[in-house]
Amino acid sequence: MAAEAVVKYLRSPRLAESVQMQMIVQSAPVLKNVKMSCMFTVPSGCSGVVCSFLYKTDVRLHCLCRGSNREFVLLYREKWLAEWLRQEEVSDFLSQYGYKPGSLKQQLQHLGGRIAYYYNQSQDFPHEMGVFFGYPLEDVRGFIRHQGKNSSCIGYWKVYSDVERAKRMFRAYDEAKNCALEEFFSGKNIREIAC
Repeated sequence: MAAEAVVKYLRSPRLAESVQMQMIVQSAPVLKNVKMSCMFTVPSGCSGVVCSFLYKTDVRLHCLCRGSNREFVLLYREKWLAEWLRQEEVSDFLSQYGYKPGSLKQQLQHLGGRIAYYYNQSQDFPHEMGVFFGYPLEDVRGFIRHQGKNSSCIGYWKVYSDVERAKRMFRAYDEAKNCALEEFFSGKNIREIAC
């Protein structure tokens, strides 16, 4: 896919074009159902535009927090993410950061609050966020323990455990992005791209 075409859409003065391309570039693995969630930012007031693109799909949106002129949104597969966060080891890990057992919405609200506190310079960055993206728990722990240093591999995240598994996932994410871009440039919209 020509990088120039992607850049053209990202820089488009038409907000809908720009946001759609941003969604594809940053969220294709979620749209193509190979990843449970991802986060990206959109201009303030644009989360409604993103929701309209996702209408009648299984992809959900949660605005984690709002900053100056930006909204931090999480796109996610509800059932998949909820099941992952309910796993005992994941739940126990998150409890260290103040997450209490509860609904997915409550978990996302707590994450959003931690991100907002960080941006208001009230606390350290909430690196447990990687769990919400479906990163392997061992890698999230490793990133926190090593303060982002000494990883075995770097791709969509820093890998501290199973490098081969991570590389397989990175390839799947790349394939999803290529597929979504091809579909978009062949005329499909976000709703049609999301499976």
